[in-house]
Amino acid sequence: MLTFWQGASHHKELHHMPKPYEFGTEAELVQRLGDTNTVSAAKLFFAQQSPSITHVVETGVAGNTFRAFRNLPVQPSVTFRTWATNYVTRTIHELSAISDCQSYAQYVHDATNSLCEEWRRITGSEMGYGRGAKLFNLVLKKFACLSSLSEGQRSTLIDLQHIPLDSYTIIGLRAIAPEFFIPKNATMKFVETPAQYADFQAVIREIANKAGVPPIYYDVLAWNMGH
Repeated sequence: MLTFWQGASHHKELHHMPKPYEFGTEAELVQRLGDTNTVSAAKLFFAQQSPSITHVVETGVAGNTFRAFRNLPVQPSVTFRTWATNYVTRTIHELSAISDCQSYAQYVHDATNSLCEEWRRITGSEMGYGRGAKLFNLVLKKFACLSSLSEGQRSTLIDLQHIPLDSYTIIGLRAIAPEFFIPKNATMKFVETPAQYADFQAVIREIANKAGVPPIYYDVLAWNMGH
């Protein structure tokens, strides 16, 4: 039985982590996405208010997530959080006003490229498009909890959000999207290009549309409820 884990933060890598669940069919995933448990878990997540952008960034991406980045000359959490806080603060008016999928996708793409450039400059290493997009999408998921947003803005942003692509959300699609050739041990590094990233988001959005829920509910189902 999957329960909604309401711990400190999203995508925290714990000891004895549950294995990613592979959905058997699209029909199963559609049914689970529209299930009252999933809808309740999503509503519960987005009901948690964040008082500031700093709080959004710090709670959106748990410290343990940065274990994937080893042997760097500077702390990866500091590099990411400094960049993310500055970027969202600088673009908050643009982000808050977005109302269509295309503009939102462009915003995420531009931000991911900005993060990858900053990461390269400060750490001397490559972040990778998939990992950069995953981290920023975690921040954007939590951004919808920012207390200064209007209910209209919050609702629009929840509908537009992209899925943070990691082992849970990627492996969940192995049987449903064989065209992606997803390995059993796929992680956020599996997504390497903007085109590959866009293909994943499109497939998830199509399935979520059939369930009548925002695509981000897939992340709530695969990650939050799996912990």
